[in-house]
This record gives sequence, C-alpha cells and structure tokens, in this order.
Amino acid sequence: MLVGLIGYGAIGKFLAEWLERNGFEIAAILDVRGEHEKMVRSIDEFLQREMDVAVEAASQQAVKDYAEKILEAGIDLIVLSTGAFADRDFLSRVMEVCRKKGKRVYIASGAIGGLDAIFSASELIEEVVLTTRKNWRQFGRKGVIFEGSASEAAQKFPKNLNVAATLSIASGKDVKVRLVADEVEENIHEILVRGEFGEMEIRVRNKPMRENPKTSYLAALSVTRILRNLKEGLVV
Repeated sequence: MLVGLIGYGAIGKFLAEWLERNGFEIAAILDVRGEHEKMVRSIDEFLQREMDVAVEAASQQAVKDYAEKILEAGIDLIVLSTGAFADRDFLSRVMEVCRKKGKRVYIASGAIGGLDAIFSASELIEEVVLTTRKNWRQFGRKGVIFEGSASEAAQKFPKNLNVAATLSIASGKDVKVRLVADEVEENIHEILVRGEFGEMEIRVRNKPMRENPKTSYLAALSVTRILRNLKEGLVV
C-alpha cells in the first residue's frame, strides 16, 4: 500500500518509521521543513505521486488547505487535526467531494478511545460532556479555563479542539466542553455520554511523545490502526 504523509513533525516521523517497518511504502512526505528522500515541498508535487491514501499529521490549516484537493485527485484521506471540521461549511464541502469522487475521509480517534461505541449509539445519544485536564503552566493559572459548547471552543481554543471535534462528529452532538488547568503532568480526557442506550464514562491519560510533549502517543497509534484495517482483511 502506498501512503502519503502530510507533516513531518513528531507524529509524521513516527509514522514514516512505522510504515517502513510494517510493509507499507511511503509515496511522498509533504512539509516545508525537514529532510527525507521522499520529501516534497508543494501540494502539486505531492499529488503527482501515486498513492492509495494520504495521512494528515500537520495542522487544522493543512486540512483546510489540502483536503479537497486530495479527494479531488481520487485519494482517500486520514485526518488527525479534526478541529478543522468545526467549520461546518468546510465539512459540507469535503463531504460533497467525497460523494462526487467516491472517496473517503477517515477520522482518526486521536488522543481518546471509545469512538466506536459512541458512533454505534449516536442515534440514541442525548448528551456528551468532555472534560480535558492539562498542566496549568500552559495557561499561567489553575482552574476552569473554558466551559461551553464545542462550537464555542472552536473560536476561543482552536488548538485544543481536535478531541471535541472528533466527539462531535462521532456523536452527532455539539459536545459540552470543560478545559481545566490542573496539577497534572499528562493530558487527561474524561468523556461522559448519556442517552436512551444507557451511559458511558471514558477516561484517557495520555503519555506524551518524547519528540513533542504536546503530542500523545495514542494519537499517532490511532493512525496505524486505520492503516492496518485498510491493508488487512480483518477490521476491528
């Protein structure tokens, strides 16, 4: 399977090494910085390479800049920076291109778990609450930094939105978000889901990547799961 990577930061480098160890072929890596034998510097050059799927591991802006072009080129796309889809007009355009071209956008679960159960129950969900706890030094004070809807969080804390956006997509609800500056060394995500089906509570304490303390290992691993599912016959 031929895979293109967008972004060559901590996750991009991890994925490049993982791909080479696990029988995938890197078609191209798009980034303005870094060095790799498959590196390209423009989206046009990236799309000239033959590939089965592209993986975004860069930023929400990269999703907005490149997603439609990649899908128009007939390439499926795996997205980590799901906060880009908080822009519902943009999401609608992307979905329209998917329908027109017969392509798919795969939403990586990122720094959380339980998305399969949440998506399964989505028609019966009444409420989703996300509490994210981060080290207080990032904010210069302790306590509740933000409390409101995911759509409101999109305006005030776009860089902290990926988890909330992923939950909104999976559940079909405007997630209630609490961002707390706390005495923690790792990012913690606590998810409460209520509905006619019952109730779910999910708590994830993320270990950061050594190369970038702001990035969780689980986020990188969520992409490898999608790639394995695409390559192998058994899908979990």
